[in-house]
Amino acid sequence: MDKVLLLLMVAGLVVGVALVSGTLMDTQMVPRAELGQPTVERTPEESQQYKETQLDQKDTGVTSKQEDKSDLSGNVTSLDFKVDVTTDDESYTHRFRVRQPETETEDIRIDSTRDDGAEMTIILKGSTNEGWVNDYSSSEWTYFTGLAFTQMWQNRADRYLTYRVKEWQEMEGEEFRVEDENGTARVYDIRVNRNISNSVFTN
Repeated sequence: MDKVLLLLMVAGLVVGVALVSGTLMDTQMVPRAELGQPTVERTPEESQQYKETQLDQKDTGVTSKQEDKSDLSGNVTSLDFKVDVTTDDESYTHRFRVRQPETETEDIRIDSTRDDGAEMTIILKGSTNEGWVNDYSSSEWTYFTGLAFTQMWQNRADRYLTYRVKEWQEMEGEEFRVEDENGTARVYDIRVNRNISNSVFTN
């Protein structure tokens, strides 16, 4: 009796294994490449947004324009700032541009506009010991060198230093009020170590 039960159990196991093997043999694995992408239902508006997003992702040739910023590391190589000066009688706006400030080869340009619209420009090139001036009352440039340059340099070259209230690098992007015996000045649009064209220092 025990032998009969044992034979029946063995036969049952053989049949079960055969059924499982047959099922596995009939099952086919679908390659991943043939699965494709899932279908997503989109409205016309969503479809258009999706296409635009895909194009943006593919377009790698577009670069963003970064704002021009000063290099505030190291020595000060150039200055560019404006000053509004108010006295008892008149008001002026000056723009100072200085290359290699406080050195023997310092070049300076001062553009001044009076409150009545009259303009004057002074260029002093310490690098070549020569200068030009276009006065309020004239439309012509006057060139000078030698003793005339030395006198103008002594009177004008260090004027911009009046508006330095702390390190130039620390002043960039800020606005200051400076007061002296001549009146009140507003110092603003301060840019340090920007590129200044050579043409600025010629007439």
